[in-house]
Amino acid sequence: MGIWKGKKKQQKGIVTQRCPKCLKANLRYASGISGLYSPAKIVCPDCGYKGSIYVDVTAEDEKEDLQLEMLRKEFPDLVEEQKSAYELAKITLKDKWHPNQETNHNILRAWCPFCADVNVVCSICKCPPEICSKHATEGLIGQLNDMYDDEIELCDVDPTIYKQIIQLFQNIIKEKS
Repeated sequence: MGIWKGKKKQQKGIVTQRCPKCLKANLRYASGISGLYSPAKIVCPDCGYKGSIYVDVTAEDEKEDLQLEMLRKEFPDLVEEQKSAYELAKITLKDKWHPNQETNHNILRAWCPFCADVNVVCSICKCPPEICSKHATEGLIGQLNDMYDDEIELCDVDPTIYKQIIQLFQNIIKEKS
């Protein structure tokens, strides 16, 4: 795998260009003008990254379960540091999954602090899989997503599942204390 500005190195096999911040392959060119006198500027619609650096990933790299740690070591200024599960659980209980369900008007499908921390790269997310995994299709949040539409407020979801989610986040905080 190589990181290149401007020119592309020829590599064997299929090459995928990825965002250096979130590693998604959904890059767009920022403008139609690029080439000899200006390097191509790219934009990642998934995380908002803008720049001229991208990651070339060959099919062989794909097989190795590409992680952000590789980039964090080589380009620490381009990769945001992740918070600990303890910090994220505290933020989650404050901002998204309030312990008092009756007053929680957050939308079920709105990103939680865990998703926001890793830009929805589930393979490195610190959220326990029994709460959420595989883009909120599994775990307790996956169960809620199967039961309700996109715009339901958390005050209106199944109270038993809601309490289980709150308890699991509170357990993360207790383990650290």
